[in-house]
Amino acid sequence: MAKLPFSAQEMLTLARQEAGIDYDDSAILPALERLVASFNDDGQPHEQGAEALHQRIMRSLKNRVRMGRDIVAHLEILEQRIERPIFICGMARTSSTKTQKLLASSGDFNFLTFWKALNPALFTGDRTESPQARIDDTEAYARWLDAQSPDTKYGHSFETHEPEEESDILGHSMMSPVWYGWAPLGSYLEWLGEVGLSAQFQTLKDTLKYLQWQGLASQEKRWILKSPLYSGLEPLLLEAFPDATLIMTHRSNTQTIGSGLRLLECFYEPFTDLRPEPGPYVQGVKAAADAHMAWRAEQPADRFLDIPFSASIKDPDRC
Repeated sequence: MAKLPFSAQEMLTLARQEAGIDYDDSAILPALERLVASFNDDGQPHEQGAEALHQRIMRSLKNRVRMGRDIVAHLEILEQRIERPIFICGMARTSSTKTQKLLASSGDFNFLTFWKALNPALFTGDRTESPQARIDDTEAYARWLDAQSPDTKYGHSFETHEPEEESDILGHSMMSPVWYGWAPLGSYLEWLGEVGLSAQFQTLKDTLKYLQWQGLASQEKRWILKSPLYSGLEPLLLEAFPDATLIMTHRSNTQTIGSGLRLLECFYEPFTDLRPEPGPYVQGVKAAADAHMAWRAEQPADRFLDIPFSASIKDPDRC
């Protein structure tokens, strides 16, 4: 078992130095300390994984300081409109990715490609800069993942220019359960349950505005977005995006749980020799489903558009 090579405070300092930006992001230090400690203690990274997790965190921190620099310099970023976004809220392995890609292919919506989700921030702060360096970094990371865990692509293929969920952006808040996707994080998840999960949604909203300001999305188009963690968190999501449309993809848990555990096992492989424990995973799925159903019972019947898994795999010529 190895440890991440730097402390949380050292990472914050390194992020400013490597980005070449004197921006005070110390408000996230308590969350970052919890995350780093949990990766070290709960995640038990192997030697290569410790360095890879360090690099993942550093990428997020540098995106944060770059975006912070640009918002301070251009307050009009926060005046961008995010109107009536569409969120696909189905749990993992319910065909939410297929639904997202199908809608994105219409050309009617803004959507995140993998490189925009992984590297949303300008390197220089100049809107005319080429995004190629961000694209190249994303492509290198995607191919590294393929090499380290070849089976991952059979469950979820990370492709630089393809539609991708916004999990990496949520993770930039440093207060999101999406970090659990790379290693067990029991103590960190317990802490998140105490402090709440709303910060990640504000980070997402600000980042979408920032991408529009860069010219990478149109203020006149609706966003099509998705993440498996939204199920059960709809009240928090709608606090940040009150005019959002919600799509629920559905599939039996008897089919999704085994598939989800297998994919999570693939995600862990580049970082740790541990494997996801079925018990906590099942409890997490149950808690999310219970929270979703309790909240849903109080909503009007047309609050959600429901898409069963059977509809997503049906032969379109026979529909």
